[in-house]
Amino acid sequence: MSREPAISVVMSVYNEPEKWLHESIRSILNQTFSDFEFIIINDNPRRTKNREWLEAYKKSDNRIVLLENVENLGLPKSLNIGLQVARGKYIARMDDDDISKEERLEKEYAFLERHPQYEWVGSNAELF
Repeated sequence: MSREPAISVVMSVYNEPEKWLHESIRSILNQTFSDFEFIIINDNPRRTKNREWLEAYKKSDNRIVLLENVENLGLPKSLNIGLQVARGKYIARMDDDDISKEERLEKEYAFLERHPQYEWVGSNAELF
C-alpha cells in the first residue's frame, strides 16, 4: 500500500491457541470495510509456529504488516511498537483471542467520520 489506509488495526500475539489466533486474524481480514492495514506484532519469537502462521497470512494478504520482537516485551511495549508504524487515520485494537464481527470496522469508521467530536469508540463483548 502506498497511500495511507483509513484504519490501522494493531494486534500483538504471544501464545494463544492456534485456533483462536486463526479465527482472530480471519475476522479482521474478512471485514466488510477493506481500507485498513493490519499490523501484527509477534511478541513470542521463541514460538516458531507463530512466525510460520503469520508469514503465511502476510503472503496471502498485502494489508498485513508483520513485526517481530527480538525478545518478549509484553503487550504494552509491543502495541507501542505497532503504533509507531501505524499509518491509518484511526487505530483499531485487536487481541489475539478476539473475534470481530464482519461489520466492525465499517461501523466504527462511519461513526467516527460522522461524529468528529469523538476520539474513540468501543463495543459490547460476547463471551464464548
